[in-house]
Parts: sequence; structure tokens; C-alpha cells
Amino acid sequence: MRLEKNMIAQRQKSILDAVIREHIRTARPVASQDIRERYRHISPATIRHEMSQLDEEGYLEQPHTSAGRVPTDEGYRSFVDRLTERVELPEREQKRIRAVFTAENDEEVFVRALGAAVLELTGSFVAAGIFDDAVLYDLGFSEVLAEPEFREAEYLESFGRLIDELHQNHRNMAAYVEHERHRVFIGHENPMREARQCAMMLASWHHPRGFSGFLTILGPRRMDYRKNLGIMRYLEEEFGE
Repeated sequence: MRLEKNMIAQRQKSILDAVIREHIRTARPVASQDIRERYRHISPATIRHEMSQLDEEGYLEQPHTSAGRVPTDEGYRSFVDRLTERVELPEREQKRIRAVFTAENDEEVFVRALGAAVLELTGSFVAAGIFDDAVLYDLGFSEVLAEPEFREAEYLESFGRLIDELHQNHRNMAAYVEHERHRVFIGHENPMREARQCAMMLASWHHPRGFSGFLTILGPRRMDYRKNLGIMRYLEEEFGE
């Protein structure tokens, strides 16, 4: 009986992950037939049942009366927690970041170059700064505006306020990574009020020349967690203190 329960739990995880990946790709609610195309060995009735169970357990929700579902903050959290140990940044992208850390640049030029490199790799909104310093650069606002979520005026206004809040409070970023070198905040987990419709990844780094700072990636909760986590883990492993 215990084995059967574990198998069912694993099947639910697989279906949840499939829903999240499909929603990240399309930005639309995901229906059972969308998952059926990927899991043909599971009956449509079973997929519908498991998606209904995931809904009841708080991992999925229906945004309106359509048959499709979207992940909740808890659904994304489950996905991210299981993904974290499996991601690895491709060598080409590692070299792009290493080049920034090994270039002979002053602190401000370095921070701007780091932000630009991560923007290039992710297409997400990026902010990079130095702890206990006025230096903060953000890039990628036009890129993030292309996401479907920003068609809603309220979402756009909230994101604009979030950027303002980030600039006003960036000296406090060290507190968010005090005990862990990288963090992922999803929706209501975010310490910044204006970020609670978003996902925020935060990593600290230490430059070989002796100064330290942080990198933040901000975007919809539907962001590409796999790619972005790969960057954060690489910073942690190669350039952490």
C-alpha cells in the first residue's frame, strides 16, 4: 500500500510539472488534453482526476470557468524545490559570466556588465548592485514588457512601483540572502509588497578583488525557473564567499 501511495504521489508530481512547463511556455491555462499529448501512457480520466486532486490540494487553480488550470504559488514552490538540485548552467553561459568576473573593470563597470550578461542570457528584468553602496543598475524593462502578463495595466503599474521599491531598498538586499547565498521568492513569499504578483530570484556574489553584491532576476511567476536557477547556482558555486 505504501508503494502504491508513493507511485500516485510521483504521478501527481509529474503531472504538476507538466502543467507548469506548459503554462510557462504558453502563458495560458492548461487543460487535461494538453497534458495528454505528453503522457499518452496515462488515461485521460486519470489525468483529469489527478489535476482535480492537485487543485483541491492547492497546487493548481482555475482562473475562471474554463477547463484549464494554472499553478498556484504553492505549485510553483513544489516545482522549484524539486528542480533546484537538478539544474546546471551550460558551459557557454558559464564562460559568459566568468568573462565578466575576470575582466579588468572597476566596480561600477563590473556591476553593469554583470547585469547586461544575465539579461542577455535570460531576457528577464535584472538588477545588480553592491552591498552597502549606492551602486545599482537595472536592465531589461523593455524585455519583460513583452510578457503577456503586462497587458494588464494593474500588473504593469505594480511592476513599476516594484522597481522604485527596489531602488529605494537595495541596501537591504543582504538581509534576504544572509543565511543562504541564493533565494527564490514566489508570489506571496516576496518580502517586497509590490513583488507579490511576481517571482524574484536573488543571489549574492563575491568579486575576486574583494567587494560583494547581489543579483536579482524579476519577472512573472511564470518565469523560466530552470534557466534562471542555473545562473543563480553558478554564481553561488563559483563566486560565493
